[in-house]
Amino acid sequence: HSLLSVIYDHPTVEEWVPRFEERLRGVSRASVRSSRWSESDLLLISYADSFQAPERPPLQCLKDFLSSRLPNVFSQVHLLPFYPYTSDDGFAVKDYRTVDPAHGDWGDVRALSDEAELMFDFVINHGSSAHPRFQEFLEDRPPGNRYFVTAAQDLDVSGVTRPRASPLLQRYETACGDQWVWCTFSRDQVDWDFSNPEVLFEFIDLLLDYIERGATWLRIDAVAYLWKNASTNCVHLPEVHAVVKLIRLVAESVSPDIKILTETNVPLAENLSYFGEGDEAHIVYNFSLPPILTHALLTGNGKRLTQWCRSLPELPKGCTYLNFTASHDGIGLRPAEGILTQEELDQLVGCVLSSGGLLTQRSRPDGSVSPYEANIALFDLLGGDVEGPDEWQAERFLMSQAIMGAFQGVPAVYYNSILASSNHVEGFEKTGRNRTLNRKKWTLAEVDSQLSESESVQARVFACLKDMLEMRKKQAAFHPECPQRCLVVDPKMFVLIRGDASSEQQLLCVFNLSKDSVMVDKSDLGLAAGVALESRFSWGDIIETPQTIRLSPYAMAWLELAD
Repeated sequence: HSLLSVIYDHPTVEEWVPRFEERLRGVSRASVRSSRWSESDLLLISYADSFQAPERPPLQCLKDFLSSRLPNVFSQVHLLPFYPYTSDDGFAVKDYRTVDPAHGDWGDVRALSDEAELMFDFVINHGSSAHPRFQEFLEDRPPGNRYFVTAAQDLDVSGVTRPRASPLLQRYETACGDQWVWCTFSRDQVDWDFSNPEVLFEFIDLLLDYIERGATWLRIDAVAYLWKNASTNCVHLPEVHAVVKLIRLVAESVSPDIKILTETNVPLAENLSYFGEGDEAHIVYNFSLPPILTHALLTGNGKRLTQWCRSLPELPKGCTYLNFTASHDGIGLRPAEGILTQEELDQLVGCVLSSGGLLTQRSRPDGSVSPYEANIALFDLLGGDVEGPDEWQAERFLMSQAIMGAFQGVPAVYYNSILASSNHVEGFEKTGRNRTLNRKKWTLAEVDSQLSESESVQARVFACLKDMLEMRKKQAAFHPECPQRCLVVDPKMFVLIRGDASSEQQLLCVFNLSKDSVMVDKSDLGLAAGVALESRFSWGDIIETPQTIRLSPYAMAWLELAD
């Protein structure tokens, strides 16, 4: 009741409480697991049709890929929107309650859940212009005629924070005349009007439907833009946070160990606000990690990465990060604002462009545009450094995954990273969409061909990454809530300690970010001379003496500290 009062400041809120309670009574309660997190949590990000074969539903092909190539490696799959859609590779949903027949059916989704826990996308800010509710809007028929945000054509929206450069207000011809519809992302993605309680109730009903369908994780897409008030910047408004709290409250009431992930690709402090007081998201994307880590590897200098890591705040109990280096979207640049200097951001952008990547722009309040994200396959971006291409591509790429895997939180790996995919230029030429560069879809035959050549760089990366991920799942120090400490040593290195004296395990994670050999004194790592170190995973040459550790170019090790 109190949350609804924050969202809807009028007396009719009272009548909505019984409707929520009645819907909740119809859902069977279930506990997902014995604890919310563990070190064995490891998430794969994949489309429903990332893997294909003749005359077989892609969802079945995804299950086969996991069971045959990566058995028991990934404990969770973020299944990107698998609903019927009209654009944006699934994020313009026209039917939220149906599996796209091109991908399979609900039986295939249930079968995939036998392989791993599933994260569903909760595409809450906008729907497709082909959604039945929007067709009702165009025909001025209830209830859809009250489900979308409209505004006067001449409304001043220059102060609204934009993630895109397209016009915010789009004209549609309706049965009652021209209407200007709020479209945060594109003309085909029309924004729902959550000032209408019916819209909120419909999405709460959908949320419960997803839980009943087997979702144990829920990703709330683009939630920061949910509430509109043109006298503000329309991002992170109090009503948005109240909606997130309500979603968590409802979800936990029927599935106590469910995980709520908010997708807010914004600067760090804004992103962290979605933990609330420990009562909003359970987990948020570590959006600053990809651009800062990539910059460190491209420059061979970990100064900014170390400074940023040491500045990270202690998280509310029961909350953690989703760490990643690549995803279905590009590498967000806004989350690096205030951490990388403009010169350093320009270095990163220059490497993106020289490696065949593209930039997606956003509109700024003054009417100018600026880069919003870098669109590129991570494997290609790390094919060289700021000086140009070199022979260290595989090592640099594997280093990115090893550092991501050592960070406090739950690691998430994109399916195209597993396969060391290059820029999908052919796909981009067909769609004209920047993000297609990093969204290659594979036939199972292509996967077999690529991985059968044991000496190919892709096969070597796949094998090494698989071994590393399997080993990571066994380390107690990598529990998402196990303490993390970052040390300042040689700028060519990045050093993390996971765990402390009270932990079941402590790991010293050392990474040489450069193409030079590096030697560090054990005293600089807080270790006494002669201390015993046991490697849990490593690559490259690691030479240890009683006083020092020497790492070859791009060498790394997870070293267990003995009692």
